[in-house]
Amino acid sequence: MVFMGTQKVKAQSFFIFTLLLTLILFCITTLYNENTNVKLIPQMNYLMGVVALLFLNTIIFLFMLMKYFTNKDILPTLILSLAFLSGLIYLIETIVVIQNPINESTLIQTKSNDVSIFYVFRQLSFIFLVGLALICSDQKTQALINNKRKFYILLVAMVPFLVFPFIAHNLSSYNPDYALYVVDYCPNNHTATWGINYTKILVCLWAFLLFFIVARTGLTSDVWPCIALLCLASLCCNLLLLTLDEYNYAIWYISRGIEVSSKLFVVSFLIYNIFQELQLSSKMAINDVLTNIYNRRYFFNKLDGLLNSHQLPAICVMMIDIDQFKKINNHWGHQVGDKVLVSVVDIIQQSVRPDDIFARLEGEVFGLIFTDLNHAQTKIIAERIRKNVEFLSAAGNIYDIPQQMTISIGAVYTECQNLTVSQIMTASDAALSDAKHNGGNQVIIHRI
Repeated sequence: MVFMGTQKVKAQSFFIFTLLLTLILFCITTLYNENTNVKLIPQMNYLMGVVALLFLNTIIFLFMLMKYFTNKDILPTLILSLAFLSGLIYLIETIVVIQNPINESTLIQTKSNDVSIFYVFRQLSFIFLVGLALICSDQKTQALINNKRKFYILLVAMVPFLVFPFIAHNLSSYNPDYALYVVDYCPNNHTATWGINYTKILVCLWAFLLFFIVARTGLTSDVWPCIALLCLASLCCNLLLLTLDEYNYAIWYISRGIEVSSKLFVVSFLIYNIFQELQLSSKMAINDVLTNIYNRRYFFNKLDGLLNSHQLPAICVMMIDIDQFKKINNHWGHQVGDKVLVSVVDIIQQSVRPDDIFARLEGEVFGLIFTDLNHAQTKIIAERIRKNVEFLSAAGNIYDIPQQMTISIGAVYTECQNLTVSQIMTASDAALSDAKHNGGNQVIIHRI
Protein backbone atom coordinates (compact mmCIF):
# COMPACT_ATOMS: atom_id res chain seq x y z
CA MET A 1 0.00 0.00 0.00
CA VAL A 2 2.87 2.38 0.79
CA PHE A 3 4.46 1.59 -2.59
CA MET A 4 1.22 2.31 -4.46
CA GLY A 5 0.82 5.59 -2.56
CA THR A 6 4.35 6.62 -3.51
CA GLN A 7 3.69 5.82 -7.17
CA LYS A 8 0.51 7.94 -7.09
CA VAL A 9 2.43 10.90 -5.68
CA LYS A 10 5.12 10.54 -8.35
CA ALA A 11 2.54 10.26 -11.12
CA GLN A 12 0.59 13.30 -9.94
CA SER A 13 3.71 15.42 -9.39
CA PHE A 14 5.23 14.93 -12.83
CA PHE A 15 1.78 15.08 -14.45
CA ILE A 16 1.31 18.57 -12.97
CA PHE A 17 4.90 19.50 -13.88
CA THR A 18 4.34 18.46 -17.48
CA LEU A 19 1.07 20.37 -17.68
CA LEU A 20 2.78 23.54 -16.46
CA LEU A 21 5.63 23.02 -18.91
CA THR A 22 3.32 22.62 -21.88
CA LEU A 23 1.30 25.67 -20.83
CA ILE A 24 4.49 27.72 -20.73
CA LEU A 25 5.48 26.46 -24.17
CA PHE A 26 1.99 27.26 -25.41
CA CYS A 27 2.26 30.83 -24.18
CA ILE A 28 5.68 31.24 -25.79
CA THR A 29 4.32 29.90 -29.04
CA THR A 30 1.36 32.27 -29.13
CA LEU A 31 3.74 35.18 -28.67
CA TYR A 32 5.86 33.94 -31.56
CA ASN A 33 5.44 35.62 -34.93
CA GLU A 34 3.03 33.35 -36.81
CA ASN A 35 4.20 34.61 -40.17
CA THR A 36 7.76 33.40 -39.80
CA ASN A 37 9.17 32.50 -43.17
CA VAL A 38 10.20 28.91 -43.57
CA LYS A 39 13.52 29.96 -45.09
CA LEU A 40 14.50 31.70 -41.84
CA ILE A 41 14.45 28.31 -40.09
CA PRO A 42 16.96 25.85 -41.57
CA GLN A 43 15.60 22.43 -42.42
CA MET A 44 18.55 20.99 -40.52
CA ASN A 45 16.87 22.10 -37.28
CA TYR A 46 13.79 20.04 -38.04
CA LEU A 47 15.92 17.13 -39.24
CA MET A 48 17.79 17.17 -35.91
CA GLY A 49 14.48 17.02 -34.07
CA VAL A 50 13.30 14.03 -36.12
CA VAL A 51 16.62 12.23 -35.61
CA ALA A 52 16.32 12.88 -31.87
CA LEU A 53 12.82 11.37 -31.91
CA LEU A 54 14.16 8.37 -33.82
CA PHE A 55 16.88 7.87 -31.23
CA LEU A 56 14.53 8.29 -28.24
CA ASN A 57 11.90 5.97 -29.72
CA THR A 58 14.58 3.34 -30.20
CA ILE A 59 15.71 3.63 -26.57
CA ILE A 60 12.17 3.41 -25.20
CA PHE A 61 11.40 0.46 -27.48
CA LEU A 62 14.45 -1.41 -26.15
CA PHE A 63 13.50 -0.58 -22.56
CA MET A 64 9.99 -1.91 -23.06
CA LEU A 65 11.22 -5.01 -24.86
CA MET A 66 13.72 -5.85 -22.11
CA LYS A 67 11.06 -5.25 -19.50
CA TYR A 68 8.80 -7.73 -21.27
CA PHE A 69 11.52 -10.38 -21.41
CA THR A 70 12.01 -10.05 -17.65
CA ASN A 71 8.34 -10.92 -17.17
CA LYS A 72 6.65 -12.44 -20.23
CA ASP A 73 3.31 -12.66 -18.44
CA ILE A 74 2.80 -8.91 -18.90
CA LEU A 75 1.65 -8.75 -22.52
CA PRO A 76 0.87 -4.98 -22.50
CA THR A 77 4.60 -4.25 -22.20
CA LEU A 78 5.26 -6.07 -25.48
CA ILE A 79 2.44 -4.18 -27.21
CA LEU A 80 3.82 -0.87 -25.92
CA SER A 81 7.24 -1.78 -27.31
CA LEU A 82 5.58 -2.29 -30.71
CA ALA A 83 3.97 1.15 -30.38
CA PHE A 84 7.38 2.81 -30.14
CA LEU A 85 8.88 0.52 -32.78
CA SER A 86 6.13 1.46 -35.23
CA GLY A 87 7.06 5.12 -34.81
CA LEU A 88 10.53 4.38 -36.15
CA ILE A 89 9.10 3.47 -39.56
CA TYR A 90 7.39 6.86 -39.97
CA LEU A 91 10.39 8.76 -38.62
CA ILE A 92 12.70 7.08 -41.15
CA GLU A 93 10.24 7.97 -43.93
CA THR A 94 10.22 11.56 -42.66
CA ILE A 95 14.02 11.76 -42.64
CA VAL A 96 14.12 10.55 -46.25
CA VAL A 97 11.59 13.22 -47.26
CA ILE A 98 13.45 16.03 -45.49
CA GLN A 99 16.73 15.04 -47.12
CA ASN A 100 15.34 15.75 -50.60
CA PRO A 101 16.39 19.23 -51.80
CA ILE A 102 13.79 21.96 -52.39
CA ASN A 103 14.02 23.54 -55.85
CA GLU A 104 10.47 24.71 -56.56
CA SER A 105 7.41 25.66 -54.57
CA THR A 106 5.64 22.50 -55.60
CA LEU A 107 8.33 20.50 -53.85
CA ILE A 108 7.70 22.49 -50.68
CA GLN A 109 4.06 21.44 -50.89
CA THR A 110 5.02 17.82 -51.55
CA LYS A 111 7.48 17.66 -48.68
CA SER A 112 5.10 19.38 -46.27
CA ASN A 113 2.29 17.06 -47.24
CA ASP A 114 4.40 13.89 -46.93
CA VAL A 115 5.76 14.92 -43.53
CA SER A 116 2.21 15.64 -42.36
CA ILE A 117 0.89 12.28 -43.59
CA PHE A 118 3.61 10.38 -41.73
CA TYR A 119 2.95 12.54 -38.66
CA VAL A 120 -0.77 11.71 -38.69
CA PHE A 121 -0.30 7.98 -39.22
CA ARG A 122 2.48 7.79 -36.65
CA GLN A 123 0.08 9.12 -34.04
CA LEU A 124 -2.75 6.84 -35.18
CA SER A 125 -0.48 3.79 -34.89
CA PHE A 126 0.65 4.79 -31.42
CA ILE A 127 -2.90 5.49 -30.21
CA PHE A 128 -4.18 2.18 -31.57
CA LEU A 129 -1.39 0.11 -29.99
CA VAL A 130 -1.51 1.92 -26.65
CA GLY A 131 -5.27 1.45 -26.54
CA LEU A 132 -4.82 -2.27 -27.22
CA ALA A 133 -2.20 -2.52 -24.47
CA LEU A 134 -4.50 -0.68 -22.11
CA ILE A 135 -7.33 -3.13 -22.77
CA CYS A 136 -4.98 -6.00 -21.88
CA SER A 137 -3.54 -4.24 -18.80
CA ASP A 138 -6.28 -5.25 -16.37
CA GLN A 139 -5.15 -8.06 -14.04
CA LYS A 140 -8.32 -10.06 -14.64
CA THR A 141 -7.85 -9.71 -18.39
CA GLN A 142 -4.20 -10.79 -18.15
CA ALA A 143 -5.19 -13.86 -16.15
CA LEU A 144 -7.49 -14.96 -18.99
CA ILE A 145 -4.89 -14.51 -21.74
CA ASN A 146 -3.49 -17.88 -22.79
CA ASN A 147 -1.07 -18.56 -25.63
CA LYS A 148 -3.86 -18.76 -28.21
CA ARG A 149 -5.40 -15.44 -27.17
CA LYS A 150 -1.96 -13.88 -26.99
CA PHE A 151 -1.41 -14.89 -30.62
CA TYR A 152 -4.68 -13.26 -31.71
CA ILE A 153 -3.92 -10.09 -29.76
CA LEU A 154 -0.51 -9.80 -31.37
CA LEU A 155 -2.15 -10.43 -34.75
CA VAL A 156 -4.43 -7.44 -34.12
CA ALA A 157 -1.37 -5.40 -33.08
CA MET A 158 0.19 -6.13 -36.48
CA VAL A 159 -2.52 -4.04 -38.17
CA PRO A 160 -1.20 -0.64 -37.03
CA PHE A 161 2.36 -1.94 -36.91
CA LEU A 162 2.53 -3.13 -40.52
CA VAL A 163 -0.64 -2.08 -42.38
CA PHE A 164 -0.72 1.57 -41.29
CA PRO A 165 2.85 2.32 -42.53
CA PHE A 166 2.02 0.66 -45.86
CA ILE A 167 -1.10 2.81 -46.23
CA ALA A 168 0.78 5.98 -45.24
CA HIS A 169 3.54 5.29 -47.76
CA ASN A 170 1.05 4.81 -50.58
CA LEU A 171 -0.93 7.94 -49.63
CA SER A 172 2.21 10.06 -49.87
CA SER A 173 3.94 11.36 -53.00
CA TYR A 174 5.49 7.92 -53.56
CA ASN A 175 2.19 6.88 -55.13
CA PRO A 176 0.59 9.94 -56.83
CA ASP A 177 -2.48 7.94 -57.90
CA TYR A 178 -3.64 7.56 -54.28
CA ALA A 179 -2.08 10.68 -52.76
CA LEU A 180 -3.79 12.18 -49.71
CA TYR A 181 -3.50 15.94 -49.33
CA VAL A 182 -3.25 16.92 -45.68
CA VAL A 183 -1.60 20.26 -46.59
CA ASP A 184 -2.86 22.53 -49.36
CA TYR A 185 -0.32 24.88 -50.92
CA CYS A 186 -1.19 28.22 -52.58
CA PRO A 187 1.49 29.15 -55.15
CA ASN A 188 0.26 32.76 -55.47
CA ASN A 189 1.20 33.88 -51.98
CA HIS A 190 3.41 30.89 -51.16
CA THR A 191 1.34 29.80 -48.17
CA ALA A 192 0.23 26.38 -47.04
CA THR A 193 -2.98 25.45 -45.21
CA TRP A 194 -2.98 22.63 -42.68
CA GLY A 195 -5.92 20.20 -42.82
CA ILE A 196 -7.56 21.17 -39.55
CA ASN A 197 -10.03 18.29 -39.51
CA TYR A 198 -7.20 15.77 -39.15
CA THR A 199 -5.96 17.65 -36.10
CA LYS A 200 -9.42 17.71 -34.53
CA ILE A 201 -9.64 13.94 -34.87
CA LEU A 202 -6.21 13.50 -33.29
CA VAL A 203 -7.05 15.86 -30.42
CA CYS A 204 -10.20 13.86 -29.64
CA LEU A 205 -8.31 10.54 -29.82
CA TRP A 206 -5.45 11.76 -27.59
CA ALA A 207 -7.87 13.25 -25.05
CA PHE A 208 -9.92 10.04 -24.92
CA LEU A 209 -6.80 7.89 -24.59
CA LEU A 210 -5.41 10.07 -21.81
CA PHE A 211 -8.69 9.90 -19.91
CA PHE A 212 -8.85 6.13 -20.45
CA ILE A 213 -5.30 5.66 -19.11
CA VAL A 214 -5.91 7.73 -15.98
CA ALA A 215 -9.27 6.09 -15.28
CA ARG A 216 -8.11 2.52 -15.86
CA THR A 217 -4.61 2.54 -14.32
CA GLY A 218 -4.76 5.35 -11.78
CA LEU A 219 -1.16 6.12 -12.86
CA THR A 220 0.11 3.79 -10.13
CA SER A 221 2.46 1.63 -12.22
CA ASP A 222 5.94 2.52 -13.43
CA VAL A 223 4.97 2.52 -17.14
CA TRP A 224 1.54 4.09 -17.54
CA PRO A 225 2.46 7.48 -16.06
CA CYS A 226 5.09 7.72 -18.83
CA ILE A 227 2.50 6.88 -21.49
CA ALA A 228 0.13 9.43 -19.97
CA LEU A 229 2.90 12.02 -20.20
CA LEU A 230 3.38 11.29 -23.91
CA CYS A 231 -0.38 11.51 -24.47
CA LEU A 232 -0.47 14.89 -22.75
CA ALA A 233 2.46 16.18 -24.80
CA SER A 234 0.86 14.96 -28.05
CA LEU A 235 -2.44 16.52 -27.05
CA CYS A 236 -0.70 19.87 -26.51
CA CYS A 237 1.14 19.58 -29.83
CA ASN A 238 -2.10 19.05 -31.72
CA LEU A 239 -3.83 21.84 -29.81
CA LEU A 240 -1.04 24.12 -31.03
CA LEU A 241 -1.71 23.04 -34.60
CA LEU A 242 -5.41 23.83 -34.12
CA THR A 243 -4.52 27.50 -33.60
CA LEU A 244 -2.99 27.76 -37.06
CA ASP A 245 -4.60 29.65 -39.89
CA GLU A 246 -1.67 28.68 -42.06
CA TYR A 247 0.88 25.87 -42.12
CA ASN A 248 3.21 27.68 -39.70
CA TYR A 249 6.63 26.01 -39.71
CA ALA A 250 7.75 27.71 -36.49
CA ILE A 251 4.91 26.21 -34.46
CA TRP A 252 5.39 22.91 -36.26
CA TYR A 253 9.03 22.90 -35.09
CA ILE A 254 8.08 23.87 -31.54
CA SER A 255 5.55 21.05 -31.37
CA ARG A 256 8.32 18.62 -32.31
CA GLY A 257 10.41 20.16 -29.55
CA ILE A 258 7.65 19.39 -27.04
CA GLU A 259 7.56 15.80 -28.27
CA VAL A 260 11.34 15.44 -27.95
CA SER A 261 11.28 16.91 -24.43
CA SER A 262 8.50 14.60 -23.27
CA LYS A 263 10.23 11.48 -24.61
CA LEU A 264 13.53 12.56 -23.10
CA PHE A 265 11.72 12.88 -19.77
CA VAL A 266 10.25 9.39 -20.25
CA VAL A 267 13.70 7.91 -20.95
CA SER A 268 15.02 9.57 -17.79
CA PHE A 269 12.10 8.22 -15.79
CA LEU A 270 12.61 4.69 -17.14
CA ILE A 271 16.32 4.78 -16.28
CA TYR A 272 15.48 6.02 -12.80
CA ASN A 273 12.95 3.21 -12.45
CA ILE A 274 15.57 0.63 -13.44
CA PHE A 275 17.93 1.90 -10.73
CA GLN A 276 15.06 1.74 -8.24
CA GLU A 277 14.40 -1.88 -9.17
CA LEU A 278 18.10 -2.72 -8.86
CA GLN A 279 18.18 -1.08 -5.45
CA LEU A 280 15.08 -3.02 -4.40
CA SER A 281 16.58 -6.29 -5.67
CA SER A 282 19.79 -5.64 -3.74
CA LYS A 283 17.80 -4.88 -0.62
CA MET A 284 15.67 -8.00 -0.96
CA ALA A 285 18.83 -10.09 -1.34
CA ILE A 286 20.01 -9.13 2.15
CA ASN A 287 16.77 -8.20 3.95
CA ASP A 288 13.96 -10.24 5.46
CA VAL A 289 10.70 -9.56 3.63
CA LEU A 290 8.42 -9.44 6.69
CA THR A 291 10.50 -7.55 9.24
CA ASN A 292 12.74 -5.55 6.85
CA ILE A 293 15.86 -6.35 8.89
CA TYR A 294 18.84 -8.33 7.61
CA ASN A 295 18.33 -11.97 6.64
CA ARG A 296 20.19 -15.11 7.63
CA ARG A 297 22.61 -15.04 4.69
CA TYR A 298 23.74 -11.49 5.36
CA PHE A 299 24.15 -12.21 9.07
CA PHE A 300 26.47 -15.17 8.53
CA ASN A 301 28.44 -13.41 5.77
CA LYS A 302 28.96 -10.39 8.01
CA LEU A 303 29.98 -12.54 10.97
CA ASP A 304 32.43 -14.47 8.80
CA GLY A 305 33.93 -11.23 7.52
CA LEU A 306 34.38 -9.86 11.02
CA LEU A 307 36.05 -13.04 12.25
CA ASN A 308 38.44 -13.04 9.30
CA SER A 309 39.38 -9.37 9.62
CA HIS A 310 41.93 -10.08 12.41
CA GLN A 311 41.46 -6.51 13.62
CA LEU A 312 38.55 -7.04 15.98
CA PRO A 313 39.44 -6.93 19.72
CA ALA A 314 36.12 -8.44 20.84
CA ILE A 315 32.79 -9.59 19.45
CA CYS A 316 29.44 -10.53 20.96
CA VAL A 317 26.84 -12.63 19.15
CA MET A 318 23.34 -12.90 20.58
CA MET A 319 20.53 -15.24 19.61
CA ILE A 320 17.04 -14.09 20.58
CA ASP A 321 13.96 -16.30 20.70
CA ILE A 322 10.38 -15.16 21.37
CA ASP A 323 8.93 -17.18 24.23
CA GLN A 324 5.73 -19.13 23.63
CA PHE A 325 5.47 -17.87 20.06
CA LYS A 326 3.92 -21.07 18.71
CA LYS A 327 1.01 -20.62 21.12
CA ILE A 328 0.42 -17.17 19.63
CA ASN A 329 0.12 -18.64 16.15
CA ASN A 330 -2.11 -21.49 17.32
CA HIS A 331 -4.45 -19.28 19.35
CA TRP A 332 -4.55 -16.03 17.39
CA GLY A 333 -3.48 -17.09 13.90
CA HIS A 334 -0.47 -16.36 11.73
CA GLN A 335 -1.57 -12.80 10.94
CA VAL A 336 -1.31 -11.86 14.61
CA GLY A 337 1.91 -13.87 14.79
CA ASP A 338 3.39 -11.74 12.03
CA LYS A 339 2.32 -8.59 13.88
CA VAL A 340 4.08 -9.89 17.00
CA LEU A 341 7.28 -10.51 15.02
CA VAL A 342 7.25 -7.00 13.53
CA SER A 343 6.50 -5.45 16.94
CA VAL A 344 9.30 -7.29 18.73
CA VAL A 345 11.72 -6.36 15.95
CA ASP A 346 10.78 -2.69 16.31
CA ILE A 347 11.37 -2.80 20.08
CA ILE A 348 14.75 -4.47 19.66
CA GLN A 349 15.81 -1.96 16.99
CA GLN A 350 15.05 0.85 19.43
CA SER A 351 17.23 -0.86 22.05
CA VAL A 352 20.43 -1.24 19.99
CA ARG A 353 22.72 1.01 17.98
CA PRO A 354 22.06 1.67 14.28
CA ASP A 355 25.38 0.06 13.31
CA ASP A 356 24.74 -3.19 15.19
CA ILE A 357 23.91 -6.13 12.90
CA PHE A 358 20.35 -7.30 13.54
CA ALA A 359 18.92 -10.16 11.46
CA ARG A 360 16.12 -12.69 11.37
CA LEU A 361 17.70 -16.14 11.36
CA GLU A 362 14.57 -18.29 11.17
CA GLY A 363 10.96 -18.14 12.34
CA GLU A 364 10.95 -16.30 15.69
CA VAL A 365 14.73 -16.55 16.18
CA PHE A 366 16.87 -13.44 15.64
CA GLY A 367 20.57 -12.70 15.74
CA LEU A 368 22.58 -9.68 16.89
CA ILE A 369 26.25 -8.90 16.36
CA PHE A 370 27.98 -6.33 18.60
CA THR A 371 31.49 -4.97 18.30
CA ASP A 372 33.49 -2.46 20.35
CA LEU A 373 31.83 -3.54 23.63
CA ASN A 374 33.22 -5.14 26.74
CA HIS A 375 31.61 -8.05 28.57
CA ALA A 376 29.80 -5.86 31.11
CA GLN A 377 28.32 -3.64 28.39
CA THR A 378 26.94 -6.62 26.46
CA LYS A 379 25.22 -7.82 29.63
CA ILE A 380 23.62 -4.40 30.13
CA ILE A 381 22.42 -4.19 26.54
CA ALA A 382 20.99 -7.73 26.59
CA GLU A 383 19.03 -6.98 29.76
CA ARG A 384 17.80 -3.72 28.28
CA ILE A 385 16.49 -5.54 25.21
CA ARG A 386 14.74 -8.18 27.34
CA LYS A 387 13.11 -5.62 29.66
CA ASN A 388 12.02 -3.35 26.79
CA VAL A 389 10.24 -6.22 25.02
CA GLU A 390 8.49 -7.24 28.24
CA PHE A 391 7.50 -3.67 29.16
CA LEU A 392 6.52 -2.28 25.73
CA SER A 393 4.39 -5.33 24.87
CA ALA A 394 2.39 -5.19 28.08
CA ALA A 395 -1.38 -4.61 28.20
CA GLY A 396 -2.42 -1.46 26.33
CA ASN A 397 0.72 -1.51 24.15
CA ILE A 398 0.99 0.73 21.11
CA TYR A 399 1.52 -2.25 18.81
CA ASP A 400 -1.98 -3.66 19.42
CA ILE A 401 -0.70 -7.17 20.07
CA PRO A 402 -3.10 -9.25 22.21
CA GLN A 403 -0.78 -10.31 25.04
CA GLN A 404 2.49 -9.44 26.70
CA MET A 405 5.57 -10.98 25.08
CA THR A 406 8.89 -12.05 26.55
CA ILE A 407 12.16 -13.16 24.97
CA SER A 408 15.07 -15.39 25.83
CA ILE A 409 18.60 -14.31 24.92
CA GLY A 410 21.61 -16.56 24.56
CA ALA A 411 24.89 -14.84 23.81
CA VAL A 412 28.58 -15.57 23.43
CA TYR A 413 31.30 -13.02 24.10
CA THR A 414 34.83 -13.64 22.87
CA GLU A 415 38.13 -11.89 22.30
CA CYS A 416 39.63 -14.89 20.56
CA GLN A 417 40.64 -14.39 16.93
CA ASN A 418 40.79 -18.06 15.98
CA LEU A 419 37.13 -19.02 16.29
CA THR A 420 34.96 -19.97 13.33
CA VAL A 421 31.37 -18.98 12.57
CA SER A 422 30.25 -22.52 13.40
CA GLN A 423 31.93 -22.46 16.81
CA ILE A 424 30.42 -19.11 17.77
CA MET A 425 26.92 -20.02 16.60
CA THR A 426 27.09 -23.37 18.43
CA ALA A 427 28.09 -21.60 21.64
CA SER A 428 25.37 -18.93 21.34
CA ASP A 429 22.76 -21.58 20.50
CA ALA A 430 23.76 -23.50 23.63
CA ALA A 431 23.37 -20.33 25.71
CA LEU A 432 19.92 -19.75 24.21
CA SER A 433 18.92 -23.34 25.01
CA ASP A 434 19.96 -22.80 28.62
CA ALA A 435 17.85 -19.64 28.81
CA LYS A 436 14.81 -21.42 27.38
CA HIS A 437 15.18 -24.47 29.62
CA ASN A 438 15.42 -22.25 32.70
CA GLY A 439 11.95 -20.82 32.06
CA GLY A 440 12.63 -18.17 29.44
CA ASN A 441 12.54 -14.39 29.77
CA GLN A 442 16.19 -14.26 30.78
CA VAL A 443 19.68 -13.60 29.47
CA ILE A 444 22.59 -16.05 29.50
CA ILE A 445 26.00 -15.04 28.18
CA HIS A 446 28.87 -17.48 27.72
CA ARG A 447 32.41 -16.17 27.49
CA ILE A 448 34.84 -18.16 25.38
